[in-house]
Amino acid sequence: MDLDKYGPVPTSSDSDFVVCPECGSEFQPHIKNCIDCGAATVPPGAARAQGSNELGDVPMDEAGAVHIRTDDLEWIESLRELFEQHGISCWIHPVASSGRPQRFRQQKYKILVAKEDERLAFELDGEILRQRLGDEGEDLVEVSAPGICPSCHSVLPARAVECPGCGLMLAASNLNIVQDLYEAFATQDRDGILDIFDPDIEWIQNEGFPGGGRYVGAEEVLNQAFGRLATEWESWKAVVGRWLVAGESIVALGSYEGTYRATGKSMTAAFAHVYWLCDGRVVRFEQYADTAKVAEACLDD
Repeated sequence: MDLDKYGPVPTSSDSDFVVCPECGSEFQPHIKNCIDCGAATVPPGAARAQGSNELGDVPMDEAGAVHIRTDDLEWIESLRELFEQHGISCWIHPVASSGRPQRFRQQKYKILVAKEDERLAFELDGEILRQRLGDEGEDLVEVSAPGICPSCHSVLPARAVECPGCGLMLAASNLNIVQDLYEAFATQDRDGILDIFDPDIEWIQNEGFPGGGRYVGAEEVLNQAFGRLATEWESWKAVVGRWLVAGESIVALGSYEGTYRATGKSMTAAFAHVYWLCDGRVVRFEQYADTAKVAEACLDD
C-alpha cells in the first residue's frame, strides 16, 4: 500500500484494474491513459493527479471535525471549492467500500469541517443540492436528523412544528409520517403501511429496478411492487442517511442493501425517494435509484 495525502491508496498490485480520475472509467491495469478522455489512469482510491481540479491539501488537525457529506469525487470537489471561496478549511478522506466485488465499487469520499464552520458548510452543501435538483429544489429545507433542528441544531420536542431554539417552522408532521413508514417497512408491518398509504396512492419505481413501473392503489403497491423484493432478495433494506423537506413533500436520501438469492451477490445502491403527502397520508411516491448496481448483483459471473 502507498500512502498519499488522503490516506492508504491501493497500488496496482493490490487491484486488478485502474481508474480514470477525470471521467471514472475503469480499465485493465496495463492501460496507462484513459481511452475516453486521455487522462493518466490511477489505482482505485488514489487521489486525483496534480492539476487544476486537484483536491485541496488536507489539514492535519481534525479534532472535533464535523462530517458534512460522503459522496462521489465530483460532489466532494464541488464542495471543497465552494468551501474555499467562503474561507472554510476541510478534511477529505476516501471511504472504504465493503460487501461488493472490488471491480464494482465506486470510490466515495467524506468531507469534514471544523465545528465552528458547521452551519455554513451545511448551507453550502444544500446550495449544491438545490442547484442539481433545479426548479424542484427551490423550496428545499434539509432536516439534519430526526429530532434535531437543521438551523440551530437544538433538540426538538416530540412532534414539534416550530423549533423552540430559533423559531424555525418545521414540516415535522409529514416528516414523522414518512419516518414511521420506514419503520413499518423495516418491521414488515403491513397494517402500519396501509395506515400511511392513501388508498389510491400512485407509486412509481425506476424501470430496471425489481418491481419497476407505475402502480396505483395501496394493495397493488404492496402485492406487486414489494412482492419481488421479498421473494428475490435476502436481507433487503433501505437505509436513510438524510432527510429533506420541500413544502408538503419529503425526500429521503440513502442506500439499498441486499443479497440477490439467485446469485448470492450483495450490493449497495444509492437512492432518492420523494413522497407527496395530503391529509397525513402518502398520495404519491417517486424513486430515483442506481439501478446499475442492482443489475450487477443479479448477473451471474
